[in-house]
This record gives sequence, structure tokens and C-alpha cells, in this order.
Amino acid sequence: MADPIAPPIASQEKRGFGSMTLFGSKPTPLEPADTSLQQDVQVMTTRLRVSEERYADLRRKLQLIEQNLLLHQKKNQQELKTLQSDVLEVKRLVRSMEDRIVTVIKELQLTSKKEDVDVLKRYVEMWDPIRFVSFEQVEKIIDEKMGKHTEEMHEE
Repeated sequence: MADPIAPPIASQEKRGFGSMTLFGSKPTPLEPADTSLQQDVQVMTTRLRVSEERYADLRRKLQLIEQNLLLHQKKNQQELKTLQSDVLEVKRLVRSMEDRIVTVIKELQLTSKKEDVDVLKRYVEMWDPIRFVSFEQVEKIIDEKMGKHTEEMHEE
């Protein structure tokens, strides 16, 4: 059906535009060569869309991986700092323990050995200090003897 306002142009009919309508021309059936070309374009367009979707998906996955990598990196750095501070604390404690051990060893070297104590024990047993008297006891004995001696002198 022809449009009364715009009669069809011969060049449009040759290109497959048939008769014109109010909103444009009405396409006419294309030749088989044009159909295969159109199918090839549609296939390529579909492939291009699929490739673009895959590319977009890969970009999203890559972005997610990068975000996760950054989060793990921050977490690992924090853990590393914590471990380093723990190692420093352990080193400080080990140094302190070493110092204490050295002090104990020095003090133990200053103490008497078992052989020294045994020698002293033999001397003490040989001297038998239980038989020793104190200064006060000697004075008391002297006073008693002097008192008896003085009484004897008075009696005579």
C-alpha cells in the first residue's frame, strides 16, 4: 500500500524499502545474500554481547578478588605486627630469665660445697662445742669458787 504523501522512490525500492508508510518505509523481503549477511551480523552481535558480559563478569570477579586480597593483606600485616611484638616480648623475657639464671649461678658459686660443709662438721664434732661454756657461766663459776674461798678464809 502506497503512502499518498510520499510516493516511493525507485532507489528505495531497489534497496528493499518497498512502499513508504506514515512512520517510515515498510521493508521488503531481502534477497538471500542480504539475509545471510544479516544472520552473520546477528551472530557476531550475539557473540559480542556474550563476550562483553563475560568481560564484565571477569572484571567484577577480579575486583572482588582484589578487594579480598587487600583485606587479607591488611589482616596479615596486623597479625605480623602482633607476632613481631610477641616475639620481642618473648625475647625480653628470655633475656630477663638468662640474667636471673646467671645471678643464681653466681650466688650458688659463692655458697659452700658439700665437701666444705663436711670438713666443718668434722671440726665441730672434734671440738665438741657443747662442752664449751659461756662467759657468764665462767664468771658464775669463778664467783662461786671465790665465794667458797672467801668463806674459807673467813673461817680460818
